[in-house]
Amino acid sequence: MTESIAEALTSLTGNDYLTLFLLSAIPLTELRGALIIMGGMPEVNRALGTLCCIAGSAAIVLPVILLVRPVINRLKENERLAAVGKGIEANLADKAKSVHKVAKKGKGRFSADFGKFLGLFVFVAIPLPMTGAWTGAAIGGMLDMSVWKAALAVVLGNAAASLVLLALLAFVPGEYIDIMLLAFAALAVALFASWVLMRLHARRRRKKKPPHKAPKRKATRHPDLELKTDNKNS
Repeated sequence: MTESIAEALTSLTGNDYLTLFLLSAIPLTELRGALIIMGGMPEVNRALGTLCCIAGSAAIVLPVILLVRPVINRLKENERLAAVGKGIEANLADKAKSVHKVAKKGKGRFSADFGKFLGLFVFVAIPLPMTGAWTGAAIGGMLDMSVWKAALAVVLGNAAASLVLLALLAFVPGEYIDIMLLAFAALAVALFASWVLMRLHARRRRKKKPPHKAPKRKATRHPDLELKTDNKNS
């Protein structure tokens, strides 16, 4: 299956290395998927192919970091798309918790900026779906850290992920590459579906939540009325 996919994509681009570069830049496949598909390209030099994958994933990092916050703000300003913008922002904030955990653990040993850098690097270095260059760059754009430091953390983390995945692929027989690609795709779909279900559940809970009622104020009598009443009683 991987060989068929590789042949079909190469027929469009005309070059195996360009195919790997573009696959690594696409959010659906990214570097992880491109490296697995490279297993179906026996004529490709593994070292050069890996460099093309790293370069393709690195090409989108800086634009995503610079554009993610303005795009989310634009979505939130639009009445129809405000929920989408808030959902993306909440999802990125949730994923950024792992970055902040690393920074908190290193408090006192290294600076807060280096803690965020290290946390972002570790997040991207894990070769799993939804932790690639696109997600890492989006998180980096939302963090309070230098653009260049965030970009470097994502690029280095992605390079580390490629080395881990290549080491795993070295122990996988060729006939099992297709199974690995299917497992990777199934895991990506499952993670995305779980995120969608969580967002829908959170939205339903907000709708069911009773509206906040203002506390009742005690009725107070006007001083003039109290004075008149006292005069009548006297």
